[in-house]
Amino acid sequence: MNRQTPTDQPSEVIEQPAGFDPRLEGLMRIAQTVEAATTLEQLLQLSLIELSHVFQSERAIALLVDAQGREMLVCEHPSPGDASPLTLKSLTGALDVMQLRHPVVIHVHNAYDGQIEPALRERGIQAMVIAPLISRAEALGILAVCSTQTARVFGEDDVASIRALSSQMALAIASFRSREAAERRTQELKTLNDIAAAVTSTLDTREVYRLVVQQLSDYFHVEAGSLLLLDESTGDLEFVMTIEGGEEKLAGIRVPAGQGVVGHVVRTGHWEIVHDVAHDPRFYRKISEATGFQTRSILCVPMIAKGRVIGAIELLNKIGGDFNEEEALRLMRMATFIAVAIENARLFQQVTAGRDRMASILRSTADGILMADMRGEIQLVNPLAARICECAEETLIGRRIDDVVAELHTRAHEVSAPAWGQDAVAPAQISDLALTDGTHRYVRLLRLPVYDAHNEPRGELLILRDITQERELEQLREDYTSMLVHDLRAPLTSIMNGVMMLQRGIVGPVNEQQQELLKIAYQGSQTMLQLINTLLDISKLEQGQMALDLKPLPVFSVIDQAIERLQSLADSRHITIEQRLAPYLPPVEIDGEKIVRVLQNLLDNAIKFSPSPGVVTIGAFLAGDASTLPENVPVHIPFKEGECLVVWVQDRGPGIPPAYFQRIFEKFGQVRGRKVRGTGLGLTFCRLAVEAHGGRIWVESAEGVGSVFAFTLPVRRNGDPRA
Repeated sequence: MNRQTPTDQPSEVIEQPAGFDPRLEGLMRIAQTVEAATTLEQLLQLSLIELSHVFQSERAIALLVDAQGREMLVCEHPSPGDASPLTLKSLTGALDVMQLRHPVVIHVHNAYDGQIEPALRERGIQAMVIAPLISRAEALGILAVCSTQTARVFGEDDVASIRALSSQMALAIASFRSREAAERRTQELKTLNDIAAAVTSTLDTREVYRLVVQQLSDYFHVEAGSLLLLDESTGDLEFVMTIEGGEEKLAGIRVPAGQGVVGHVVRTGHWEIVHDVAHDPRFYRKISEATGFQTRSILCVPMIAKGRVIGAIELLNKIGGDFNEEEALRLMRMATFIAVAIENARLFQQVTAGRDRMASILRSTADGILMADMRGEIQLVNPLAARICECAEETLIGRRIDDVVAELHTRAHEVSAPAWGQDAVAPAQISDLALTDGTHRYVRLLRLPVYDAHNEPRGELLILRDITQERELEQLREDYTSMLVHDLRAPLTSIMNGVMMLQRGIVGPVNEQQQELLKIAYQGSQTMLQLINTLLDISKLEQGQMALDLKPLPVFSVIDQAIERLQSLADSRHITIEQRLAPYLPPVEIDGEKIVRVLQNLLDNAIKFSPSPGVVTIGAFLAGDASTLPENVPVHIPFKEGECLVVWVQDRGPGIPPAYFQRIFEKFGQVRGRKVRGTGLGLTFCRLAVEAHGGRIWVESAEGVGSVFAFTLPVRRNGDPRA
């Protein structure tokens, strides 16, 4: 076998009329074929027929490659029958032509039959011209004109003509490819547009799945198509839709995590083509065996939305051919769009379902609810809020929430704030309104900030809670307690007087054992009387009827009186009371007895809850707007205050959970689970007495470390207008 490469100099051409030159007539017919062909295969087949006639050759071959140089189409005239398929390697010289981009002439001699490729020998090829198909510097393949005659010699004219014709065919092939690519892209976009229209036209995700699978099955011409979604909790893949022969099947069936070709695709995030599932160990056979569907080939791609795999698309049994890489890439592009569309449809359905649930909750809740955005404009109103505001829901939308609150305050004949809502660091703003609209109604307003999932502010929530029944029950309890306390004090005083007379022996001598019993009875009665007096004082303080005997007093003497009253209790429990008072503290205008009782209650609690032996510390210092707290003071003032005296009591007991910081200052409020229990009135009295003096009281505590109770008393200097 030898190879002849023609020179680049064209042979001399004699101009003659086209009708007198058969070769030119043949070339014109080939040009007409190029213009008339409707498909690439038709173009190649008709061109090869004309080539065989023009060059009087027994065989013509065209072999096309893709952009990566891989063989994609071989066309021969005449048909090769049962001969071995041709490849670039088996077509001697084709690889060199592709590389050099220059035509070559090849002669095959009988003496070198042993070196002839079987595909050439089977076709009896003895000589051939191979020319490259080049368009826009891109090698599209090769064109070969072959002869089975040993004596056949291809001259330079033949080579030049074949070369010219190959260039013309290359342009036509490139045009066909561009047109086919454009048609595929148009069809791809149409399919995606139809899918998008389906997603936006229905809220039924099942209908979305059906339309997606049907469109893809029609577009890729397959026997069956499936859509599988990933269950992130288990890793299983669930068939949400399968269409086989126009019928829906397999809905709800699952593929275990990591199983099958689809499991491999979801795990790796890459597409996969299986041409023969019978020889692929990844193939999950249970579903095919259960349904009786014979799977031959698979194209499977992952669906990726927002950087995560949410499922996969699986197409089965390509009709009229095999799946190829180009189709895989096309389906991959489409799957990206479909994944986003499906994810959006699922999210939209979740939002819609959540909105419906929220609407149901808002309609049925016992509280009125208004929600405003960052501009303070109301965006959401429930029916009860509209009734309380005496407006239609639609008229409240868009109004400023501050204006609505101001109108409610205008309608109220009484505005107050619950004691437990006075914490300045709490995010909620709480107030109680007594509205008069035919009947008395009490409404509690709670204004709360609204935050998103990233803890960023997104608006404000106003809750209108009807507390009429609560206030009526509270008033009933107050009236009953007040009546009971008043009715108990007189007989209890009589009992105590009788016990005291018995102790003095007025009715006869009393022995030592009787004296002990009478002492216990008198002490118990005295404790009960103190409780009754505390309840009466709390009632008077709540109603503002407690008269305060205000006098300028040094805080040192008040603290000493409180310690003196509890020193014996502290000694019995082996508790040391230490003082940490700042120097030069000014006198404060107070009701001395009330503040002594406040300190007495705080010290009593500290002693009760301190470990034995232990230490209880009481201290005081002067604070102001611009002043800094002294060192070694375990107090942080949680609100802005003018110049004031801060008094604090610290224990090293079990501490108080934050949930009880406000509750313990309410009547009968106690920390659950405590071994030592009281009446739950001492701290209530402390709060009311301190507030009656214009001060504030609070607690700071950590469980297992101890607690600090502190309160402020305003300081009035000479010339102070408040004095």
